[in-house]
Amino acid sequence: MSQVASEASPQARALIADYRPGFALPAAFYTSDAVYQTDLDAVFYRHWMYAGHAGEVAEPGDYFLLEVGAESVIIARGRDGEIRAFANVCRHRGSRICTETSGRVSAFVCPYHAWTYNLDGGLRTPRNMPAGFDASRYALKPIRCAVFHGMIFINLDANAPDLNAELEAMDASYAVYDLANARVAAKQTWRVAANWKLAVENFMECYHCAPAHAEYARCHALTSPADNAKRRPAMLRQAAKLGYRTATVGGEGFPDKGATPYYYARNALYESFVTGSADGRPLAPLLGNIGDYGGGVADTQIGPASFGLLYADHAVIYRFTPCGTQCTDMEIVWLVRADATAGRDYDIDRLTWLWRITSDADKKIIENNAKGVNSKFYTPGPLSEMEEFTTAFIEWYLTEIG
Repeated sequence: MSQVASEASPQARALIADYRPGFALPAAFYTSDAVYQTDLDAVFYRHWMYAGHAGEVAEPGDYFLLEVGAESVIIARGRDGEIRAFANVCRHRGSRICTETSGRVSAFVCPYHAWTYNLDGGLRTPRNMPAGFDASRYALKPIRCAVFHGMIFINLDANAPDLNAELEAMDASYAVYDLANARVAAKQTWRVAANWKLAVENFMECYHCAPAHAEYARCHALTSPADNAKRRPAMLRQAAKLGYRTATVGGEGFPDKGATPYYYARNALYESFVTGSADGRPLAPLLGNIGDYGGGVADTQIGPASFGLLYADHAVIYRFTPCGTQCTDMEIVWLVRADATAGRDYDIDRLTWLWRITSDADKKIIENNAKGVNSKFYTPGPLSEMEEFTTAFIEWYLTEIG
């Protein structure tokens, strides 16, 4: 099932033609409803999106929903153990089938007329339909679904490239963390009154980290290029001994049009910090078979709007999902070892502290940015060298929607 539009809106094409390279985007890219629809068609309905972790559908019948734009997708584990995705649309009159965001069911029952579907999407009971009705023609419409190291991704475009084949270069980078044998320790969503691109652009640069994120800046050496350059060689040597992938994979994270954006790079923590904590001390049992900390954190990206921070003892996954022209859901998931127990092996407040306080600040930063972009006095300014990934994102985005 492909939801991809054939071309960008006339307004989007005109804006692309007028864009000045090396500068921020003009206001209409963030405020126009027509451009927003183009974004959905060209980016979110065409690229792989992080949906959730396999541990969230641990048992047959477990499901959760992913909402993006006008689309709702059911992600569920079948009786055969397979994870599948379906359009949350009844094949009878189109009603949403699942109305709760997650749960466990023995079958999917439409609340409108009680058409009932098996966990593999097949229509089991087409209630009160006439003799000769062929139920096999009315299964739930499948959505492409792939699992990469325990992370579930979906794609609304039936013609998109195979995700695991595209991410083959990152396989070794992720293997050491064994995220397939992790579990969700916490999850939180911030609704941000801003276009999704402002949220992603903010996440992709650390130009603002020193002035805006004191808590992050005191442990992540990336906030100071000179400090990172000084500490990085030792960190990379130690990480290599422990089995971490130390080389950058995926370049700037933005490949040719239509391909899946991905990125992995290892960056230093200051010497008194072994993980992203308030005091530098460990937060949870080590992931996978690492055995030690390695002095750094991996910054990752899979798809246009999902990112990760892989520490030695926990992982943080960010996802930015548009919910309107100037509305974005910013979700964070914290992963720990599957056998770790809250209260015994980790404290939930300590585990989530850094990225909760950082995201609280980012929500304010992004919304303040959006208010300025909505002003008649806004004109795009030049981007800094420290905004290189934001620059790369903008260039990729304009290619995709064009």
